[in-house]
Amino acid sequence: MRDPEIIQYPGFRNIYDDAGNAIGFEFRIRTNYYRGVYLSLLHVGRVTVDGEEFLPNSGAITWIIGGKEFTPAEMAEDNVTHWPVTETAIIRVKKPGGLAQGYHDVWLRWGHRASYMPPSMTVFNDDSTELGRSGDFLSKRTMLMV
Repeated sequence: MRDPEIIQYPGFRNIYDDAGNAIGFEFRIRTNYYRGVYLSLLHVGRVTVDGEEFLPNSGAITWIIGGKEFTPAEMAEDNVTHWPVTETAIIRVKKPGGLAQGYHDVWLRWGHRASYMPPSMTVFNDDSTELGRSGDFLSKRTMLMV
């Protein structure tokens, strides 16, 4: 069963390489758009954890949707893959050493465009603290890493 919040408690964990070294962390999110979203319509923004920012085009962030991993640049060009409302996406962040055990404030800036709205009505500014006119989300949740 999905958590009612955008950022999901289940799935918050460190990720490891084959040698057992923590190489980052991941968490799950859900879309609240009733139709689901094609990847090319997603606005991929920054992830901030305890004040440390990971920018979308830094190479540190990938999204896993439908079992396939995408960079933000790949998502922008993909008009075939659909993220259904019934599935969660995994946000994977590269961070040597992962996250320490304990509580972490996790922020995600993201959004989507509706295919039937002109692009000028769904402006996305990842640097802004304000939300856009349509489809922008600034999700925050305190998560426990065990």
